Amino acid sequence: MAAIARSPFAHRISERRNVLGAQANVLIHDLTPIGRTGFKGAGTSDWIASQVSAIPDRPNRAVTLADGTVVARLGKEEYLVLDSRKSPGSVSAELEATWAKGSTESSARMGYPLPRADSHSWLFLEGTRVPEMMAKICGVDLRLANFPEGEIAQTIVARIGAVIIREIGAASKGLHLLTDFASADYLWEVLEDASAEYGGGFAPDGRT
Repeated sequence: MAAIARSPFAHRISERRNVLGAQANVLIHDLTPIGRTGFKGAGTSDWIASQVSAIPDRPNRAVTLADGTVVARLGKEEYLVLDSRKSPGSVSAELEATWAKGSTESSARMGYPLPRADSHSWLFLEGTRVPEMMAKICGVDLRLANFPEGEIAQTIVARIGAVIIREIGAASKGLHLLTDFASADYLWEVLEDASAEYGGGFAPDGRT
């Protein structure tokens, strides 16, 4: 597996001077240093299903495995895998290694990898005012009643293409937000400005 790219938000977070409490109305965690990957193409659903304990039954849904790994189905044959924030293991690395081995040993169709660790940043947004804040920069209604656990929106956030996933099973019911690295500086400015209105911002340690 390729090394995880350094987070494009790391230098910004290290320069923060204000410390946000855990009960902030909007708290943004940088999960970019955690592993993630993707797979797409004919045969991907069958192959993924053979490797993990559960997969979503339709596109734009996600499931959380027992160890906290998130398996998100972006299309009929496209998946995004986010490693657990709590477990030291890396399901994404295991899947990439298994795929690489299988691709040389079998002619069966099993899709192709879409490594996300070096292309997409990963933020986690939590707090009581997150849906209200996001309403200012995203056209999707992200209130829990309209965007329940496990739902996925492939949408635009502040003019940036994004994948948003509602957290499953956690008390916070927060949102995973993935966007491309190239837009990181702009996204930081947008989120800093939008969250400040609600007494929030990026968590200084960058993690949950």
